[in-house]
Amino acid sequence: MGYRGHIEKGFVVLDEPLALPDGTRVLVEAPAHDAEFRRSPSLAELAKLQGVSASATAADLLGGRPTDELDDGFEEDFLRGRELEARRP
Repeated sequence: MGYRGHIEKGFVVLDEPLALPDGTRVLVEAPAHDAEFRRSPSLAELAKLQGVSASATAADLLGGRPTDELDDGFEEDFLRGRELEARRP
């Protein structure tokens, strides 16, 4: 079985805790292609691994406010609160 980790100040540090007793012998092997090992997966690759679909555009991620909350007075209350904070000594 293999476990992922990295070298930190000359010591092997595992990414996930591993409950082995002190003194347990282990074998540490560095990946043959370190660049591939350290490569961050793309958004599409992560989505595929998680079984979800990636958003088509960045605008999809922005969402927005529900239309029934557009005129709820939030902006006015927020600005009034900022004005009161500015007046405090």
